[in-house]
Amino acid sequence: MPVDTWFPLAVYYEDLPDATAHKKQLMDAALQLEKDGYERRAFPEMAWTGDLHGAEQIHTDPRFIWIVGQVEVHVQRYLKALGVDLNQIDLYIQRAWPVVSRQQQEVGSHCHNTSHISAVYYVSVPNSGSDEAGSLVFFDDMRPNEVSPGLGSENTNIIVDWNDLNQDQAMYVPVEGRLILFPSKQRHGVTMNHTEGERISLSFDIVLAAKPGSAAGSYEFLLPPPGQWQRFGKK
Repeated sequence: MPVDTWFPLAVYYEDLPDATAHKKQLMDAALQLEKDGYERRAFPEMAWTGDLHGAEQIHTDPRFIWIVGQVEVHVQRYLKALGVDLNQIDLYIQRAWPVVSRQQQEVGSHCHNTSHISAVYYVSVPNSGSDEAGSLVFFDDMRPNEVSPGLGSENTNIIVDWNDLNQDQAMYVPVEGRLILFPSKQRHGVTMNHTEGERISLSFDIVLAAKPGSAAGSYEFLLPPPGQWQRFGKK
């Protein structure tokens, strides 16, 4: 009795070979940005995120040039794996920021509605390779195999065997030096850091835009080239 599974979520990951050589510089830069950032805006149980504290443009900071180059290389590999013709698009890093998670801190579930591809790079992870420092969790909001809505909710005990066909989330444990890419629209979060150390990661949002002169119809599904936009008030 075969059961086929279709419509998978494609999550890309790669362990970067030069991670150790760049760890200290990236750690120091991230922690300095935290120190220099705006007054904390989030609750104490939430990780410090640079995008809420004035540190959302690290892709323009020379201290992060190595990881920016890595993100550019691997985003293109990811898109090729998805069958995208890179000759027809331009890619932009829209924003990028550090995340510092200390003991008993987490990141709530969310998605990045203003971008297309998101990336996370783990600079420093206590007990790397375990879930103790907090795992990246992807949530399945579509639930294609939930044959009766709510059947798998926490308010019932009808599902007695959780398996690949009915799971509602996927977890990736943090691994130091690992880069993960995924669609920005996918809802995700990070579980609590139960260690006494700091988990330091870097997040990136990437946007796809059509190249100037792209094939007819491209602008229907891609942003037109930003160079063709016009700001209000221009005479």
